[in-house]
Amino acid sequence: MNGDSPGQIDQPANLDTHPAQFGRGLRSGAFVALFACYSLLFIGLGQRLVVWPMVTLFPRRRAAVIRVWLRMQAHATLALARVVAGVRLTVRGAIPPRSCIVVMNHQSVLDIPLGVWLIRGPQVLIPTRDRYRRGVPGISPLVRLAGFPIVSQKRTITREELQGLTDAADLVARGERTLLIFPEGHRTRDGAIGRFMRSGLRIMLGRTNGPVYCVVADGMTSARTTSDAVTGFGAAEVRVTILGPFTFGGPSTPEAIDAFMESLRQRMVDTLTAMRAEAADAPIDAATPAPAR
Repeated sequence: MNGDSPGQIDQPANLDTHPAQFGRGLRSGAFVALFACYSLLFIGLGQRLVVWPMVTLFPRRRAAVIRVWLRMQAHATLALARVVAGVRLTVRGAIPPRSCIVVMNHQSVLDIPLGVWLIRGPQVLIPTRDRYRRGVPGISPLVRLAGFPIVSQKRTITREELQGLTDAADLVARGERTLLIFPEGHRTRDGAIGRFMRSGLRIMLGRTNGPVYCVVADGMTSARTTSDAVTGFGAAEVRVTILGPFTFGGPSTPEAIDAFMESLRQRMVDTLTAMRAEAADAPIDAATPAPAR
C-alpha cells in the first residue's frame, strides 16, 4: 500500500495485532453474554421479588428504594465492563449530591449506566423512548417502576408525553428527583455530538431553575449498538469530563431557552474536540481508577 515491495511488509506487526483484536472480541462477547444473563436473572427477578414488594409495602420510601436499585445496577454493569471487557474509565469533575439536570452526549449502550453512576443526588429520571416501555426483559419493568417519562421522538409531542415530562420537571424543581437527559436522541456513528432535540429539555428548563451539568463521554463508539458491543467493546478507554454548574437565568421564552441549550451544546462540542486532541497528543493514563461514587 505504501509502495514497498512485498518482502518489506512488517509481518510481526500483523501477527501482534490480530491476537489483540481477537482477545478484545472475546472479552466483548463475554461481557455482552454475561450482562444479558445478569439482566434476565438478577435485574428481572430482583425487581419482581424484592423491589416491587418493597415499594408496595413502603410507598413513602419508593424513590429511595428505586434510587438504590438503579445505582446498584449501574455499579454492577460498570464492574462487569471493567473486569470482563477490560474497559478503562477516567473521570474529570463531579456532580454534587443534589437535585439537578444532567445533559449527556449519546455514544453507546453504556451511556445510561455510566450517567446513573455519575449522579449521586436524588433518584434519577431518564426520558425514555416508547419502544422500551414494553417487551424488553428487565428494562421495561424498570422504566415503569422508576416512573421514567416516555417520549416518542416525533415532531409533535402528545398530551401524554407532555404530562410525563411536566411531572418530571416539577419533581426536579422541588428537589425530589434528578434528570438525566440525552438531548441528541440518537447515537452518531463517529461519536460526534449531534443536534439537540429540544422539546423535552425545553420543558425541563422552563419549569425549573436548578443547576445544569453537562457530561461529555468519549471512547465508546465501538459499543454504539449491542451488535457493535459484541465484538468491539473490549479494552475500550472511556474518558468523561463533567462541566458545570450552569444556570438558566433568563426569561422562560422559547427563544431564550433555545439559546441557553445551544450554549450548552457548544460547550460540549468544544470539550469533546479538546478531549480527542489531548488523547491523540498525549493519551490520558486510563489505568488510573475513576473516583468512587
